[in-house]
Amino acid sequence: MSQSKHAVELCALLVDETYGELTSRIFTILLRRGRLTIPLLSKHTRLSPHKIRHGLAVLVQENLVYHCFDEDTNTTHYEANPEAAYMLVRSGKIVEIARSRYGDLAAEIVGNLFLSGHSTVKELVSWYVARLAEAEAKRKREERLANGLNGQSKAPALVQAPAHPFPTGQMHGMLTELLESGLIQPLSGDMFLSPTDTYDKIAKETLKEEYGGNIKGTKQKEELKEKIRERLYALRSEREWKSKGKKRALNGNHANGVNGASKRRRLSNGAVNGDHYFEDDGTKLDPNMLVRVNYEKCTVVLRNSRLAALASSRIGSTTAQVYEAGLRLIEKSIPRCRLDLRIDDIKDLPDGSTFTTMELTATLSKSVKTGTGIGTVSSDKIDTRKLEKARKSRKRSDEAEAEGEASEDEDVSMEDIPIANGNGNISEADPDSDSHGDDPFDDEDTRTKSSRRAKVTFQDQLPKPEAAENRENRMLQVKNHLLLLAGDDCDFLRKCGSRGLGEWTVDFEGMTQYLQEVEMDTMLLENFGKVGHRLARMMRKLGKLDEKQLPNLALVKQKDARTKLAEMQMAGVVDIQEVPRDSGRTTGRTIFLWYFDVERVSTILLDSIYKNMSRCFQRLDIERRRVQDVLALTERTDLLDEQPEKYMDQEQLNTLHEIEDKEESLLGHIGRLDELVAIFRDY
Repeated sequence: MSQSKHAVELCALLVDETYGELTSRIFTILLRRGRLTIPLLSKHTRLSPHKIRHGLAVLVQENLVYHCFDEDTNTTHYEANPEAAYMLVRSGKIVEIARSRYGDLAAEIVGNLFLSGHSTVKELVSWYVARLAEAEAKRKREERLANGLNGQSKAPALVQAPAHPFPTGQMHGMLTELLESGLIQPLSGDMFLSPTDTYDKIAKETLKEEYGGNIKGTKQKEELKEKIRERLYALRSEREWKSKGKKRALNGNHANGVNGASKRRRLSNGAVNGDHYFEDDGTKLDPNMLVRVNYEKCTVVLRNSRLAALASSRIGSTTAQVYEAGLRLIEKSIPRCRLDLRIDDIKDLPDGSTFTTMELTATLSKSVKTGTGIGTVSSDKIDTRKLEKARKSRKRSDEAEAEGEASEDEDVSMEDIPIANGNGNISEADPDSDSHGDDPFDDEDTRTKSSRRAKVTFQDQLPKPEAAENRENRMLQVKNHLLLLAGDDCDFLRKCGSRGLGEWTVDFEGMTQYLQEVEMDTMLLENFGKVGHRLARMMRKLGKLDEKQLPNLALVKQKDARTKLAEMQMAGVVDIQEVPRDSGRTTGRTIFLWYFDVERVSTILLDSIYKNMSRCFQRLDIERRRVQDVLALTERTDLLDEQPEKYMDQEQLNTLHEIEDKEESLLGHIGRLDELVAIFRDY
């Protein structure tokens, strides 16, 4: 993350919003000053070392600060982790993704890890058992009240350990599923080191073990870099979760809802659970294993959701569902969006993750109606006169050939006529209908053959392999959606492979570039109008252009072009380069080239977005201070279980609803700005 002024301010506000003023003060100094020890932190923050240690304990627990112990000086250095601080903005989006894929229990686990930073499996299981015990106690209280008792109970107010053991296999199974999906990851001791400290540590160990502490020549330097890269790659591979076996899939919508099953399973205690929980099948994890949220994998999931939303807006919802299912197939083999230049070597990377049409059809949920969403013909564009003529002709032909057999086509209405989709196939409303029988543009021979096929024979009454036929039709429909995605201007998909299996892949770099260009064009159009937008697009496509050529190419007056270019130059969007023709460097003998730097504009946009997000958090803080008295009532521990309507008057309720609406508006705006940050920085 860039260390600009507004980026530092935003990270500090995020930490302050979530964990309080003490941690925010320490974190801000670490962002501005870099690596510091406790004495230096106490000097810059003007806090006592005792308070500094308390604040650092919280920051280290939340993965917001790296720490490294130096054996030579016997001191510990602390360094801020701005990436983890910024991911607090996306905590709600990640929790919702976990809920939509794996259920409420997964969402609660991810939300718990966001609040606690990292936890052991034992702590998460204890929290789960306490939650079940609290729910059981609440159920018993409601039963007593329903039976007419006065509600008094001898049980203490605090939730104690349950009298009988609650099943914990669901919790272990859910944690295993989240680990396999990559949304959470195991935490090891070396992950508390910053990337720079990790690189320096491995470099020192490699230099000492392989070369005795000294290297000579350029060749040994290159060999040392390659060995360091290999060790870093091996270290990163060790951090990834290794599945010990194929796990039984979750019920419900897991794996895109395979077979569309949503059967409620019976738990080991005999209760039927409707949520997306595992059966207690003996899956157990190491109780002392530390886990935390995997921010890199969550960014991959968010990118797939953004691409699916783009496909829905450009093509349609059905095609977007097919596209999202394909992205889910290749999501497993993509651990992160962007490469680490210190570890990843581009030449050693695979060509890209792929999936086949057959795999996608097998995993696609049956709730997705693949026969819809491709070029359906509108009924108001059909010539009813020709259709009526064709219907009467077919009726006379059927009566002549069937000779007395009752024909069900005598009362055919316009609603019985099949509608063809864009590729010329009959829609799913009547899969057994003839694709040419009612076509008024077919010749007479074709209609006669179609009428003869309409005769009821003994062979037609035999059972047909409908399952195999439906699978083939569904696969063909899925392929049509994939071809539609591949043929779009955005290039959502690209066909690859030479085995003839219909392999597909996604060029994420090109898709990200397209998203960036769309957002840049929107910004240019809003800030500089159509003329500025046109000039910037020309320079972005054609490169550096002479000032004298721009008015002719853009079909703009020279005076207007110069005025707009000067305005855009003041904003930092475009810049000019002087190329003298001779050593005199006179104005008449100088070529002025205007150009559009995409990277610099992206940096300017990011800084502006950070500034807007910071202002939103500051405005939210001001609005909360204005109604601090009302908010203090909602935070009282003795009133948490009560509804605000019971202990607030009407004026206080109106104030509470007003501040809630403002919070929702500001946080929604922050979420939309975060999507721009993801496009320009993370995807």
